[in-house]
Amino acid sequence: MASGMIVQSRPNIGYSFEQLAVSNSVQVLTPSLYMPSTTSGGASSAFLTNDGAAIRYTYEGTTPSATVGHLLSDGGTLILNGQNQMAQFKCIRESADSEISITYERE
Repeated sequence: MASGMIVQSRPNIGYSFEQLAVSNSVQVLTPSLYMPSTTSGGASSAFLTNDGAAIRYTYEGTTPSATVGHLLSDGGTLILNGQNQMAQFKCIRESADSEISITYERE
């Protein structure tokens, strides 16, 4: 067996992308990019990566703060499944500004 990195397959197809600055005010995802439209049923998942500094996030409606919420470290990844999680997603910086990149996916 060959050694090396294991690559995880993503069965969904990326169709929309955005980058958001995460600072000291709560940031949310852009609804027009993941909600259904006349040409699309919308996203079934969202693949996020964090670049810069740690952030805090929630995805059930709670508002995060610098000390409340799940921690997503610099370089961390997160997958949101379903439009409800995307609509409820909120994030904020922990101690320094960061940037998240989001690819919206559909089956």
